[in-house]
This record gives sequence, C-alpha cells and structure tokens, in this order.
Amino acid sequence: MKNHLLNKKIPTVLGIGIVVIGVLLTTVVARIQTSIRSTASKSDEPKNTRITNITDSSFTITYQTNGPTAGSIFYGRSKNLGDTELEDKDKEKNSLTPKNVHSITTKNLSPSTKYFISIISGRDTYLNNGKLFEITTGPEIISSKSGEISVKGRVILPNGNPPKEAFVYLQTDDSQTLSTTTNTNGEFSFSANSLRSKDFSQYIQVNESTILKLSVIADSLESNVSVSPIESLIPIITLSHNYDFTTALPIASDSAESIGFPAFETKLTSLKPQILTPVKNQSFQNQKPQFRGKSLPREKVEITINSEEQITAQVVADANGNWIYSPSTELSPGTHTIIVKTRDSSGIITTLTQTFAILAPEAEASQPSPTPTPTSSPTPTPTPTPTPTPAIIAPTPTYIPTPTPIIISDNLSKGSLPPTGDLTPKTLTIGGIVALISGTVLFFLTRTLL
Repeated sequence: MKNHLLNKKIPTVLGIGIVVIGVLLTTVVARIQTSIRSTASKSDEPKNTRITNITDSSFTITYQTNGPTAGSIFYGRSKNLGDTELEDKDKEKNSLTPKNVHSITTKNLSPSTKYFISIISGRDTYLNNGKLFEITTGPEIISSKSGEISVKGRVILPNGNPPKEAFVYLQTDDSQTLSTTTNTNGEFSFSANSLRSKDFSQYIQVNESTILKLSVIADSLESNVSVSPIESLIPIITLSHNYDFTTALPIASDSAESIGFPAFETKLTSLKPQILTPVKNQSFQNQKPQFRGKSLPREKVEITINSEEQITAQVVADANGNWIYSPSTELSPGTHTIIVKTRDSSGIITTLTQTFAILAPEAEASQPSPTPTPTSSPTPTPTPTPTPTPAIIAPTPTYIPTPTPIIISDNLSKGSLPPTGDLTPKTLTIGGIVALISGTVLFFLTRTLL
C-alpha cells in the first residue's frame, strides 16, 4: 500500500518541479528582454539635437548617439507625417551605415510652412519631450545673395589624426545656424553668403567686420573658433582647443572648457612653415587639387610639383601666414611630389616635401550615383498637440516603447537594418510555456488518480 501511494506521489512531485522550471524560464526571459531594451535605448537615444540650414525649401536635423546606429526621420505637414528621409551620407553611398554623428537633410519643401518630425534611431521612435519636433521653413527671398564667401578648414584630434566624424556649426550674432560634417580627412566647407537672419526672412550682409563663429564637436571634444570672412582658409583646428583667427597669428588656448573665445598672443618665434594639404600620400580625384600651408606673414613661398612636366610657381602668404595654390594645368594620374621652399622665423630657408596621388578619371566614374530618396507610409504614434518650439533646439528626446517600422526600398540592399535579435529569448519562452502546461497537467492528473 505504501509503495502504491509512493508511486502516485512521484508524478505529482515531478509535475510541481516542471511547473517551477517553467516559471524560472519565463522569469529569466523577462529579465533578458528588459536588459536588452534598456541597453539599446540608451545607445540609440538621440542627444544634442539641433535643426539647422533652414531655407524656404529645406532644413537639416543633426544629433549624436552614444553607440553607432542607423537613423532616419519621419516628417510631414500634419501630425500624420507621411514622408521619410535617410541620413545624408547614407543617401550619398546608397547604403545604411551605423554611425554616432547623424545629419539628415530634407529638400523640396514649401516656403513658410510648418513641418512635424519624429526621429527613428535604431528600431525606436523619439520625440521632443513627448511631442513631435516642429520647424517652419523660411519665406522665399527675392533679393540675391552677396558674392561667394567660402569658409574652409580642417579638424584634427589631439593626436594629429582626423576624427572619424565631426559636426561643424557656423553662425554670427545676428544669423541662423548652418551645419556640416567633416570628410575622412577632417575637412569641411561652408558658403557664408547663404547665411540668413534669425527669422530667415533675408540674407545677412557679410563683410570684413563680420565675425563668424564656429563650433566643432566630435565625441566628447569641442572647439570654439572665431574667424573673419576675409580668411577663406582657416588654419588647422585641433579639437579641445579654442581659437580666435580674427587676430594675427593666433595661438590655441589649452582647452575648450570656457564658453567664450579667449585672447591670444602673437609668437613669431614658434611659427614653423608647414604643408597642410596634401597630407602624406593623400589622393585627389580633382586633377587640379588645391594645396595649402603655413609660412611667415606676407612671405614668398616657392612651389615645385614633380609631374610629367615639372611645374613651378610662387605665391605670397596672407597676413596670418596662410598660402593657397592650385595648378593651372591638370596633373596626370599617378604619384607626385610637391616641394615648398620659404623662410622660417629665423630667416633660414626651409624646404618641405610631401607626396600625393592623382586618381584616374575612371575611379571617379565608378562611384555609385545617388538614388532618389525612398519614402514610406509609417503608422505614427499619436501624440498631444505640441507647443511651437524655436528653430534651433537642444531637446531631450522621448523614447516611445512601441517602435515604428522603417520601410526601405530594394535599392538600398547594400546596407542592412539592425539584426532582428537573438533567438535565445524566444526559445526560452517557448520552453517555459511548455514546461508550465506539462507540469500543470501532470499535477492535476496525478491528483485525480489519488
């Protein structure tokens, strides 16, 4: 009799054990999913969000993320949105690439029109403190721009290498903000004559007395720079230092922690001639590349380029010691050498040499051409009616738990969306459910037999 009861109790105990295992499995799954969601949201969350480059038909939204991720935006004239835009560099390369620095430009918009925006970062949708971002395009400007005013420069890290990616913002005290990103060599360029007033209603007048202010940001490093528009080529900017290039021969400050622009000393004895462009073994697609460097102010610079036919030229540095030269004839494809001779601060003639390469025209033609920006019809997350926000903002994006899908057309098959996730949580979930059901059935079955 005892053996009979013992044999009936064993299945009962086994059933209870299976139920416990099922509960443990589902608990583990819940913790794994919570951990994954917490990590992904923190890594993909947009920060330092700004809306720049506002015209009557376009605008740019920029932001950073802690981890590399793909980004895009949904936008439209109503809160139903309806249009999507990919990142600028993804459109250029015709592929989706995870990155930490994100710049997205929309075009072909209507003048003086309000647009609503949400950011898609990774798999999730982000808003501006629970509301859709808002931006109103500027009016059409009848008057023409002033003459072309180009502002170019190069950014390097404290170790001398260019940053992988960096933002550069440009503005004056009375203007809107323009933005751009650096290329692989750390170079950037602006057209200052396209600066509009803060209300976007007119182009501002840029002249010799105008002070242009730049802010350069890469990861946790930042530099503030003041420059005059008469100096189209800015000396090299080392991140974490501030500069004032409105004075002669500025020397960088020790750090960029201060908000303002510090005063600088003039130290002729510390100045050494340099070749800034090209860097060692730099390649150019343009067969008439632009060379630039540093020397003493107003000093003559002799330039020799060893090509199929040796090219010689002489230029004079400006008041800040900057010189620029472009050959009048096209250089042949292949490896070349540039030789620069000029005096240093001790009056000694210094000779500098740098090698570079000109790419064959076929290399440029082989690059993929940009394709039309795909569009999608998302199902937006309903949000309250937003309060109008300024054109340039630095919001704290709000995470929406239910992600909005991004529909990408086949012509972006070179890239890939983030992976759909590990199958382990799904397997554990199924196993937990099976264990719960099996244990419960076994438990009640043995109780009935008893």
